[in-house]
Amino acid sequence: MSGVTVQRGQTPQVTITPGLPAATQVETKTLKAGRGQVLKATDTLTFNYCGVGMVSQTQFDSSWANGAPITYGLADLIPGWSVGMPGMKIGEQRLLIIPGAQGYGSTPPAGSGILPDESLVFVVQLVSID
Repeated sequence: MSGVTVQRGQTPQVTITPGLPAATQVETKTLKAGRGQVLKATDTLTFNYCGVGMVSQTQFDSSWANGAPITYGLADLIPGWSVGMPGMKIGEQRLLIIPGAQGYGSTPPAGSGILPDESLVFVVQLVSID
């Protein structure tokens, strides 16, 4: 994933080369291997994550920064996560690059700092499958 680097630590730091073209499909890269149970599209999961806008280069959310992982059904998250996360194992850390259409599209959450149709970069760590 040329142009996107992740400095791992307690809280991952994402750096994006300015001017990268918008993502046209969901891209994934395993940053740290996991073990055990494999995530399916129908599962509920507990995870840590941080999200950065590819153009704005603004970190718009981070469970690491908020101090606790969160729990959701995979089907309840933005569509790009349903494409990029199945197959993850417990403890795995994965980089996801998601096109705007599979993120928040033309109507991102108010006050998030996400631009309309902006590609999104996430680092996600699977804590448990519930």
